[in-house]
Amino acid sequence: MSMLTYLYANTPKGNAPDWMDQCTESEPPFDQLRSFIDPARMVDHMEIAEQQAGRTLVLIHRRADAATPPEELVLRVQGFLVDTSLPPLRRDQIPANTHRIIDLKQSVTITGLGFSAHLKGHHLRTWQPERANAHLSLTFGNRYLTPVKFADGEPHGDLSEVVDPFNVLCPHLSSQVHLQENVVEYWERNTQPNKTRRIKPDAIMCGAMVELQVAFTIAKLGRHDYIFLPKLCAICVLNRTVHVDYNASIIKHLSTRTVSPLKKVKRKIGYDSDDKENTSAVDFPQQRLRRLTLDDSMN
Repeated sequence: MSMLTYLYANTPKGNAPDWMDQCTESEPPFDQLRSFIDPARMVDHMEIAEQQAGRTLVLIHRRADAATPPEELVLRVQGFLVDTSLPPLRRDQIPANTHRIIDLKQSVTITGLGFSAHLKGHHLRTWQPERANAHLSLTFGNRYLTPVKFADGEPHGDLSEVVDPFNVLCPHLSSQVHLQENVVEYWERNTQPNKTRRIKPDAIMCGAMVELQVAFTIAKLGRHDYIFLPKLCAICVLNRTVHVDYNASIIKHLSTRTVSPLKKVKRKIGYDSDDKENTSAVDFPQQRLRRLTLDDSMN
């Protein structure tokens, strides 16, 4: 049984999508991604601001006046992880072509949302979710690097601690930097007590129920069309029950399978060179017999 099938199946501990509904009931509705489906709500609660000297457009909370400092709009969305590409980076992930390093990114895909989330507004193309085995899914990511020419005055992030602890990426950097905009935070919520703690990304597994914090930049397509580009900012693990139960069910399935008893198993060890050097007098006749030819038998 695949992870997706398990997520949507009734388990002894309840239905997985129902757990997520119960979790999101306590979350504030005003910063939930699903609450911004209505274009009118988007207009009332957000505005577009320029960033990086006009090179980037970002969504910010609507300000009372121009003197109010801008605050980036960060929305929350919950789901079950079905795919992840998270740090730390390994050597085999570094492209041979150094020009492709700028494309390296981390990403997660979630499902089990229970609604068709999309954002649509005036001159905004519809943001269409993806499908994973016919189930609604959303993918969010964030690049590890930014071109240095766009980094003027922007705060830098720490690349070595989480993303590149094995120092496989840093030696290849020349015109790229890791900015605070590229940083993704990793958290886990403890139910007892109800607090959050920082975790390493390699502790985040498929099947876990998570809450993602995402921001949005806006890219221009053509002369009048724009599209939202989601950017992953943080991952918080809310519940690992599905992940644990799924692994337990796989182990139980494997343990109950009929296994045929092993017959006598032949073992051959050693090296050819050693065999030749350690050839004993007892083995010599057998070796000559194997090399015997017709001419030899005639002599």
